[in-house]
Amino acid sequence: MTSIKSMIIIPKIIIPGLAVSVLTAVMPLPVRADEQVLVVEAIHSDAFPLTGVDALAGQGIEVKTYNLDDAERLTAHLATGLPPNQEQAKAALERRFKEQGMDAVQIHFTQAFQGRIVGVQYGISRYPAIVFDQGKALVYGVTDLNRAVAIYRQWRRNNP
Repeated sequence: MTSIKSMIIIPKIIIPGLAVSVLTAVMPLPVRADEQVLVVEAIHSDAFPLTGVDALAGQGIEVKTYNLDDAERLTAHLATGLPPNQEQAKAALERRFKEQGMDAVQIHFTQAFQGRIVGVQYGISRYPAIVFDQGKALVYGVTDLNRAVAIYRQWRRNNP
């Protein structure tokens, strides 16, 4: 399981125990026209569902979510109804993939495993993890995206 304790990680620097009570009171600010669009990537699971996704999108913040349970769901779905014999199972999967079309199969696998790929790319050690600045800043243990953005913005104000 993961730790729910809030912290921000900046490459090689961990800042635990931020003044969360102060930071939770900070409301997210809309993106100004002269700033780059803020991109938030959230890696989570069914056990740690996200909140605030629509609210951020309404502020012009780009939100990408990756549910780590999607990979297990896909593999379980693919295994459903397969014969116990390995060769027969392989042939059945090949027929399914051909019926769906290989492009569609590739899209399903890419979407299902994207959270794991992104996690490895950014060196994420636990989740939930909210990623900012293409992995330069992470907020661990927070599932409320508004709160994660507030923590990130407070950190940015204190570390220009």
